[in-house]
Amino acid sequence: VFTVLSFLTTTGFISGGWAEARSWSGLPTPGLILAGLAIFGGGVATTAGGVKLLRVYALYKHGVREMGRLVHPNSIGSEGRLGREVRREGAFVAWIFFMLFALTIAVVMLMLAATGLSFEEAMVFAVASFSTTGPLAEVVLDGSLSYVTLSPMAKLVLSAAMVLGRLETLAIIALLNPDFWRS
Repeated sequence: VFTVLSFLTTTGFISGGWAEARSWSGLPTPGLILAGLAIFGGGVATTAGGVKLLRVYALYKHGVREMGRLVHPNSIGSEGRLGREVRREGAFVAWIFFMLFALTIAVVMLMLAATGLSFEEAMVFAVASFSTTGPLAEVVLDGSLSYVTLSPMAKLVLSAAMVLGRLETLAIIALLNPDFWRS
């Protein structure tokens, strides 16, 4: 439980008995579940990395509403115009962040692959760095990855990804937007 909560909040601690817990779970690769939890990330207004649980929930609710609209395309909701506007805005921002998150992971993966890492290694290191859960790299692939063996360029890419993951991609995009500085 400690390791699961640690990866969900992206603190990245691993319990001392992780090897025993890994064999007890019965899963061939419990590290993949921990990687998924690190991608989901922590709660609202936290410094945890990942997409954040509120955004995941907003995407889930949006998906449920869209499925309902597929079944009943002519139905009318009871929330009113303001409720629909708030839902639409929240889902829109959540989709933007999720797509920026996925795009950033893909770019970091490409940069790591350019330094000579395989696809799996680049993916694990990209998720570990961008979600700011460093020990994820050692847990996912049975401890076969190590930061020590990386080239200096790969370490530089991972350092930049960790800074981006900690600062929130939307905040950086907002700072680069000229309209932000005009108002």
